[in-house]
Amino acid sequence: MVTEWEGYATSQVWRPVAYPGLVLYRVSGLSTSQALHVHDELQLTLDAGHVQQVSFGAWHLTAPPGSLVVIPPGELHALHSEGGRPGVLYGMLVPTPLLGTSARPRLDGEEPLFPSQEEGLIPGSGAVLEDPEVARVFVELHRALRGVPSTEDPRFAALLADLLSRLRKGSVERAPVKPGGPWAPGAAP
Repeated sequence: MVTEWEGYATSQVWRPVAYPGLVLYRVSGLSTSQALHVHDELQLTLDAGHVQQVSFGAWHLTAPPGSLVVIPPGELHALHSEGGRPGVLYGMLVPTPLLGTSARPRLDGEEPLFPSQEEGLIPGSGAVLEDPEVARVFVELHRALRGVPSTEDPRFAALLADLLSRLRKGSVERAPVKPGGPWAPGAAP
């Protein structure tokens, strides 16, 4: 991932042994910008002190401080956070095997892992969850997993199950979504 940091910032990355392929990162600074990019993993980010702006193609989402941004695997996106004061961004890249999926085809009647854009559940395929309890669990889990545990943490599976359930049902609380926006592809930052 190529990231441009404006002003003073520090970043750290962890790869917990108990979860092969899981990447945790924490960035402290005044603002962050990430150009358009894509991951094979589910990306979860929470900025404790800044408003996050996320672009997915022609869609633009705004996530207030403390909101969890959910970016499905394979979704082309750009991120920007700032708030005029130092902030801390927590992030996870969760590989699909940890989501309880595999490369096998879905069985008849089996729910897809992520709702499709055509189903209208998640405009632009991204979501913002403004749920203080989910945010608290996410940050606590992030801190616990950074301790390089050698065994699995039951909170990790519970958090993923809760997120996937919300996404499947379309019951996520989303910040306003609008076409375009300042971080749409081709727009100047």
